[in-house]
Amino acid sequence: MKRFETDVIHWGMSESPLMDGDHLIVMPGGKGAAIVALDKKTGNTVWKSGGDRAGYSSAIAFDLGGIHQMAILTGQAAIGVNLKNGELLWRYDKVSNRTANIATPIYRDGHVFVSTAYGTGCALLKLTPEGGGEKMTEVYFNREMMNHYSSSVLVGDYLYGFSNAILTAMKFMTGDVVWKDRSVGKGSVTYADGKLYLLGEDGTVGLAEATPEGYKEISRFNIQRNQFPTWTPPVISSGKMYLREQDNLYCYDIAQK
Repeated sequence: MKRFETDVIHWGMSESPLMDGDHLIVMPGGKGAAIVALDKKTGNTVWKSGGDRAGYSSAIAFDLGGIHQMAILTGQAAIGVNLKNGELLWRYDKVSNRTANIATPIYRDGHVFVSTAYGTGCALLKLTPEGGGEKMTEVYFNREMMNHYSSSVLVGDYLYGFSNAILTAMKFMTGDVVWKDRSVGKGSVTYADGKLYLLGEDGTVGLAEATPEGYKEISRFNIQRNQFPTWTPPVISSGKMYLREQDNLYCYDIAQK
């Protein structure tokens, strides 16, 4: 914070840093240093970009039109940045709110999906290579998917995510909603092996089919938690499911026998 002349944002620096080749990409939100690339071995500054305040979103990297780039939600906008030199490729502020931009962008086939809560909504942006740079156009903007502290997941042609407290299935390319369900209450979702692993902030754990045909719950149970809500998404790795609430970490064997 001292190095890039900025302050820790209200809920702390909560992004997941992006390791990209020899660089570490972080979002301090400083003046002239909204996004910075550091040498991962020395910590030296490689480049600095933009002047937005920091958000809580994590960057994703992808290649399009010969440009290795990233998308992220800063505290003020969704932006695209050239990972080679920090050049700003595009900027979209319609999806940004003044409180907290948190969800991780989702990229597929030249399109970026971004979403925030606090009455804002979601957007699909089309990226088109143009003149050595990139043109961004809005495909749609709506308020059908308002991701608060958790990100949606893309499975096939459909997004599954919590629009505030309602689990919602929405078509990626059109923004059309195919179903909504209260499910485990407000929470987080992770996808693995054709299933949606759901964790409500009250400790309710649910397993459902990842299908646009409707909400099809397979099972549910509860974990013990303290007085504060649980905002951490489930993690699936090597046949294990990890659930973390404020005070405890749980691990369950979910491998097929």
